[in-house]
Amino acid sequence: MFSNIVKSWILLPVAAMACVALSGCDDGTATPAAPELGEIKVSQEKIGVGHQIVFTVEDKAPALGSIYSIDPVWTINGSEVMDLYTSYDYNGGMGKYTCYYVPMNTGIIEVALNVGMRFSDAPAGKDEQSASAVAQFEVVECDARNSFWGDSLEITMYREPGLIRRGTSDVYVGEGSSSISGIVNYGINSVDLTYAFSNGGLVEISEVFKLSSAGNGYSYVAEVFDFAVRTLETKYTGGNTENRSVVPLDAQQSECIAVAGKYAEGEALSTNERALLGEGIVRGWVRIVLSAGNANTDVTFTTGATEVQANSGTVDVVLTYSRK
Repeated sequence: MFSNIVKSWILLPVAAMACVALSGCDDGTATPAAPELGEIKVSQEKIGVGHQIVFTVEDKAPALGSIYSIDPVWTINGSEVMDLYTSYDYNGGMGKYTCYYVPMNTGIIEVALNVGMRFSDAPAGKDEQSASAVAQFEVVECDARNSFWGDSLEITMYREPGLIRRGTSDVYVGEGSSSISGIVNYGINSVDLTYAFSNGGLVEISEVFKLSSAGNGYSYVAEVFDFAVRTLETKYTGGNTENRSVVPLDAQQSECIAVAGKYAEGEALSTNERALLGEGIVRGWVRIVLSAGNANTDVTFTTGATEVQANSGTVDVVLTYSRK
């Protein structure tokens, strides 16, 4: 998204070249001046990781003189933004500068705009002038996926296109990619999404995907489930396994329940134990529950089985984000 390639100067139309302000056209020796820039503004008050945001600057006072060309250069944290993600509009002697950006990390970002101008019929050494503006903005982690709790339906639909209303409720469903980093490497290319609203604001998001023992066996089910658990633990508990718990659903499957208990304690499982855990997950003998979160969000990851299941070879896995 960034480039250090030198930009081409924007040549203004002949009408604009003639004169931007009359005071700069009295004679060929008038000293030109760059415009006075306003402050850098951002399209939203709260910036989340992964949000597409728009920075804009408008001239507070026009340039003086006969402008030949203009070169607006945006930089973010010192890296120049490619022309593809910027635009410039010139109307009635006033300029508007725009930059599109998607932050991928939390922290402070420094945004700067430098506007270089070339003037015709300027005194020697005065044909190039510039103006600049700089501002800092904070990027924070989203509460869930790419959303903040309390987001309106309109904002949510913009960030998660394709959601449709379920009946007459304040619940919207659709498909999207999983928020569990790296899960796509296990072939989980999409998840079923459910977004719930209350009093016009977002309060809960859930993701559901299926795990199947077909082809790779029960061990594979346990492997994928464990990967998801550990990924979420890394993000929300610093890798601590103390937030795991076991819900036995079939008391007769004591061996599987014991293995699930070992897993909940963070103990390593043998190959046979891993296969037994996977079978227990699929057939609903046990539920493994991860309960985690942060200051704003409760996170629950578990299987959808609440009772013993027929051996279909598949099971729903549910990740739920809830507003605290």
